[in-house]
Amino acid sequence: PGSFEKKLYATYLSYLPPDRMRAPLRMHTDSRGSFTEVMRTAKCGQFSVNISKPGITRGQHWHHTKWEFFVVVSGHGLIRQRKIGSDGQGKPYPAVEFEVSGECMEMVYMLPGHAHTIINLSDSEDLITLMWANEPFEAERADTYNEPV
Repeated sequence: PGSFEKKLYATYLSYLPPDRMRAPLRMHTDSRGSFTEVMRTAKCGQFSVNISKPGITRGQHWHHTKWEFFVVVSGHGLIRQRKIGSDGQGKPYPAVEFEVSGECMEMVYMLPGHAHTIINLSDSEDLITLMWANEPFEAERADTYNEPV
């Protein structure tokens, strides 16, 4: 089943030589860990892997139109989210928390209009998170706004 184009591309791929069967990825590394973009697509968003060193907090920002899914694949962490703005009494919205672990993988939505952060709760183990965003990151229109949770 499938289109002619899909079958043609599958045939092309079946003939790739070994030196074309892998591709290097660019890791952005600093004292907190690393962020690696794995795949960008025009219509299906961006997949990335984030590695956070023990005790590190990442994020502390929100997006207008971008939403993300986080899946912790190794380690133990805490995801926190808070709706931007304040309620009818002028109080900031409360944060919600999700304890996450590679031992029991689950997907957590990072919602538009919600500041979010992920904290590595370990003092000895890296936190490895698979991330998906509905749109690729573009520096000239980042849609990322600093905000503590």
